[in-house]
Amino acid sequence: METINAHLKQPRGRAAVTATLVTNDLERLECLPRIAGMRCVLLESTIFDTLARLCDSYEGGYWHFYNLSNCGFYMAPDSDAAFPLSCENYFEHTVCADTAGIIATASAYSHLSFLSNGECFANAYHRLSEFIFQHRDAALIRAALD
Repeated sequence: METINAHLKQPRGRAAVTATLVTNDLERLECLPRIAGMRCVLLESTIFDTLARLCDSYEGGYWHFYNLSNCGFYMAPDSDAAFPLSCENYFEHTVCADTAGIIATASAYSHLSFLSNGECFANAYHRLSEFIFQHRDAALIRAALD
């Protein structure tokens, strides 16, 4: 029997998905358009706004971009600070910048996937989900997104 949250189950028999920090400025410029096309500014601002909504102490700043080996992508704040998150599903936990970025990126993908022609965001969400299962904070990330 298929469960409602089948997308939260770890895929079996798939190769590990790895994240690579994008350090080249020209490569950074290509990341968001690769995922969202002409709606790349919408995607970026939605990710920023999502973290601001989830974390009262977030005040902006530089973000790292990560390409995933399965053609996925996420962003995370460049910070050593802890991020106390409070989600609509009653998830409340303090997480590192990388985990906060993954949660914000996945939440933005999910939200934007409901737009007209939002398939690119749904696909990006599923690629990021494959990486989430392997992340050291997988349980926290999945709890925040559930």
